[in-house]
Amino acid sequence: MRRDEAADQAIRVRQYARTALSPSRFEHSERVAGLAVALCGRFGVDPDAGYLAGIAHDMCKAGKERLLLSLAARDGLPLSPIEEEKPSLLHGRAAAVVLESDFGVSDRSVLEAVRHHTFGSPTLDSLGLIVFVADKLEPGRDGIDVGWRERTLSLGLNAMAAAVVRDNVRYLEEKGKTVSSETREMLALLLRGRNSA
Repeated sequence: MRRDEAADQAIRVRQYARTALSPSRFEHSERVAGLAVALCGRFGVDPDAGYLAGIAHDMCKAGKERLLLSLAARDGLPLSPIEEEKPSLLHGRAAAVVLESDFGVSDRSVLEAVRHHTFGSPTLDSLGLIVFVADKLEPGRDGIDVGWRERTLSLGLNAMAAAVVRDNVRYLEEKGKTVSSETREMLALLLRGRNSA
C-alpha cells in the first residue's frame, strides 16, 4: 500500500473514531495509537500500521449489540460462548469488518490486530502483540502499578506480551470471569517462545 493511501485511511478512521466514541474512549484510542507507534519503532514494525490499528481498535466500542452481532457475523468466525453472553466484546471483530468494508483497509496484519485485541489470539504477529499490549498498558489506564508497567515495557516483545496476558488472566480469574481459550492459547505459546514475533 502506498504511504499516502495509508495516511488517508488513518485520517478518515481517526475522524470516524472521534465522532463514534465518547471523548474519554477516543482519548484512550489516541494513547493506544501513540504507544503502538513507539513500540513499532522499537521492534521494527511499520509505525503507520501501528497507528492505524491503535486508533481503530475501539472504533465500534459504542455500537449497539444488534449492530455488533451483525458486523461480527460478516467475518465468518463463530461466536464464542463469552461473546454470546456479552456481545459488547465483539467490538474488535466489528471494527475489523468496518475497517475493511468502509475504509478499504486490506492489510491483514492491521485487521487481525484490531479483530483480536480483546482476547488476543495464538496467531497474532508482532503488530497484533503490540496493539494488545498498548491497549492494556497505555499511560492513561487506571489501576496499573507504574513500576510494573515500566518494567513490563522494558521487556522484549514476547515477554512483554506474556506478562500482560498473564496479568489479564489473573485479573479475570480474581473477578470470577471466564478466560477465553484464545487468551490461554496465546499465553501458552508466548511462554514457550513460539510466537512469530
